Order: sequence, then structure tokens, then C-alpha cells
Amino acid sequence: MEMYDTEEQQVEAIKRWWQENGNFVIVGIAVGLAVVLGWRLYQDNELSNKEAASSSYQALQTSIDAKGYGAAAELQAYIDSNKGSNYSFMAALQLAKLAVDGDKFAEAEAQLSYVISAAAANNPLLPVAVLRLARLQVTQAKYDEALATLTATTLDVAFTATVEELKGDIYVAQNVTEKARIAYQAAIDNGGLENNAVLQTKINQLSVIEAAQ
Repeated sequence: MEMYDTEEQQVEAIKRWWQENGNFVIVGIAVGLAVVLGWRLYQDNELSNKEAASSSYQALQTSIDAKGYGAAAELQAYIDSNKGSNYSFMAALQLAKLAVDGDKFAEAEAQLSYVISAAAANNPLLPVAVLRLARLQVTQAKYDEALATLTATTLDVAFTATVEELKGDIYVAQNVTEKARIAYQAAIDNGGLENNAVLQTKINQLSVIEAAQ
């Protein structure tokens, strides 16, 4: 490090440094301010978009209450305009329910599949969509597809009991009692008996089913 004996030398050194590096400092400050300003503008824009999405979603509920499936086009337009947001996922779940009520199962599957494909792994709406799609497939006797739906997406361990119980139901429908027993036991091992006495009944009935086969 250079040492300076007088204040004049120090001042002259500062002047020389500024002449050599001043432009870079100014540019750096300008870039820094631009980044900060840009981030603030981005945050403000995101907040504005969320507020607009929330407001339009609330308005959409009125149309759904009044028209039921007749509001399907409005729901789809909203989903398309808010792709990837939780509001679009909620709208898709609603549209799927309306479609099921109208026996439009293919449309319901498409809406649920959208949520599954677009929602992040930690999104609380993801397991809702997965379980609803699997159950919808079961009602159509699409057992292999339902099993694939349940195994294709890794859900939080809090849903393990529910997933395993549903797998057991599918195996029973397929008359594969050995796999059904394993699935039901996995559900029990993961707390499935809590507030669900039916699960124990299901596993008990497997012996009756096997005896009748």
C-alpha cells in the first residue's frame, strides 16, 4: 500500500484515482439504481396483477353461482389469462367439478391434468388435483390409469395414507387382493386409521373376498 506524507499528496492521489475510475463508479451506481428500481417496479407490477386476478376471480364466482356449467367459457378464459397462478388452479378445479356434475369426464380430466402439470411440487392444490383425478378415473373403471396417476406424482407424506387406501380400493376392484392388503396396511402404518374406521373394515373384508374366490 502506498503511503502519503502530506494531505496534498493524498488529495492528488484521490484525483488521479477518480480520473481513472470515476466513469466506472458512475456506471456502477447507475446500474445498481436501475436494478433496485426495476425490482421495485416488478414487485409493484406483480402485486397489481395479483390484486387484479383476485378481483376478477371473486367476480367470476358470481357467474358460477348463477350459471353453473354455463360459466365454463368464462372459467376457461380466466384460466388461460392467469396460467400458472393459484387462481387459475382454483378455477380449473371448479371447472373440473362442474364438468363431472355434467358427466363431461374428459373435460374434467383435462382440467385436473393441467393443475397437476403446472402446479409446483409444494403447492397445496397439487394433491387435491391428483386425488380427484385418480378417483374420477376409478369411477370410469380406468384402474391402471388411476394407479399411474397416484404413482406419477410424489405427494407430501401427509397424503400417504389417503393414496395407499385409494390404491387398495383399486386393487380390490381389480380382484388383486394381495396387493390390496399391502396397500391398506401401508395406509394403516401411515396413520390411516385416525378418524377413518372404514379402513379397518376394508382390510378385514379382504379375507371374506379371498374366501369367496
